[in-house]
Amino acid sequence: MQNSNNTINSSVEIDLFEVTAAVWKRKWLVVGMTLAVGFAAAAYAFFSTPIYESKYYISPPTVNDIANLNFGRASKSDLIPISVDQVYKVFLRNLQSESQRRAFFETTYLPSLGERVPQSPNGALYTTFSKNLTVAPVGKEEDGRWSVSLQDSSPERAVQWVDSYVSQVGASTARELTQNAKKEAAVLKRGLQLEIDTLRESSHNVRQDTISKIREALVIAKSSGLENTVVFSGSGSDKLAGSMLEGNSYLRGSKALEAELKNLENRGSDDPFTPGLRKLQKRADFYKQVEAEKFDIAVYRHDGVLDLPVSPVKPKKVLIVFLGLVIGGLLGSAIALLQHFITKRRRAESSETLGVNGRF
Repeated sequence: MQNSNNTINSSVEIDLFEVTAAVWKRKWLVVGMTLAVGFAAAAYAFFSTPIYESKYYISPPTVNDIANLNFGRASKSDLIPISVDQVYKVFLRNLQSESQRRAFFETTYLPSLGERVPQSPNGALYTTFSKNLTVAPVGKEEDGRWSVSLQDSSPERAVQWVDSYVSQVGASTARELTQNAKKEAAVLKRGLQLEIDTLRESSHNVRQDTISKIREALVIAKSSGLENTVVFSGSGSDKLAGSMLEGNSYLRGSKALEAELKNLENRGSDDPFTPGLRKLQKRADFYKQVEAEKFDIAVYRHDGVLDLPVSPVKPKKVLIVFLGLVIGGLLGSAIALLQHFITKRRRAESSETLGVNGRF
């Protein structure tokens, strides 16, 4: 058993020595292949177009930045106040949305290509652009700082584009929030206006009913020959006088009834005589002002300074050259071993052929 193990170890050692010797025997082949692949990698690294990356860091807005958005919003109001977190979440959602990327691609990226647009389909161009634009959180908190990165062959264009993209999303988010705030105020105003119209119609109907009752009482008063108001005295006068506006209105006399009838028929508006109308009008006017308000808000803050990138992020020249040398060395060693074993096999076949011929 021990002899068997010694034989195996011995064969392994012989094989390792054989491999090392075969590679060393063809060391110039290995060196040549290493240098060739290394030079090719270096040529690719130094002659390929450098890619620069510009990063735009974003932080949540302050309460002062969104203060105008909460105009007319209070705890006792029908309009619920909007918090900083709500505004920032809407902005982050739009920042990562496909529609915003597509809009920027069509309005900014494609026009910048000029004559190169027809050479490639828009789908391939958009895929390239989408890979070069990265939106990611900075740290573990998704509601905190975020970064927008954009890669391009021109450092100036990378800075300009990343700034334009964030500004575009910020303006779009501000418009969205403003429109929502105005729409919410408009809905409340419409509801109050409906109440006002209903109350006015009800007041008008009450006046028409009153006119009809007075006309009927006037007919009775004229038929009874009562021109002046009947004045009662005694214990039952209060009760009778109190009912003069109900079923006994004719007791007020035709002169008083005619004067009141003329006043009711010539009344231009029932608004001053409609209970609760002015309060509703006040609230409706308030929401009308909110709807017409120009909300000047900021939905994010630029954290830091957007500097011009100095060194490219692609290609990584040192890494590419190092990998080229390693791959070239491995490839040269593989070719050297392949030549060695092919030569060895041919020699073995030749020896076998000679041995057979010698026996014959």
